[in-house]
Amino acid sequence: MKMGPDLERLSETLRRLTPQQEKVVRLYYGLGCQRSHSEAEMAEEFGVSSALITDILGAAEKELAKAGITERELKAAASAVIAARRTNPRHRHRRPE
Repeated sequence: MKMGPDLERLSETLRRLTPQQEKVVRLYYGLGCQRSHSEAEMAEEFGVSSALITDILGAAEKELAKAGITERELKAAASAVIAARRTNPRHRHRRPE
């Protein structure tokens, strides 16, 4: 999938976060996965408290804001990725292996 300028800028900015922050942001907004995940789901998956996930997400969002990435842009990027998957024939009618 070819990314537009905004998605390229977002991807580059996400790579500048700590690996933990990047993963939490991607999961929370549903970037690169099937759906968005709640803070409680991530806390359970990582074996940490929801408060820690909230802190990690908050710190990541501050770093993204410094780079000019808003929550609105994150949500729009997630929607664009999901829409691209729906229109890509490779992602249609997949059967479980």
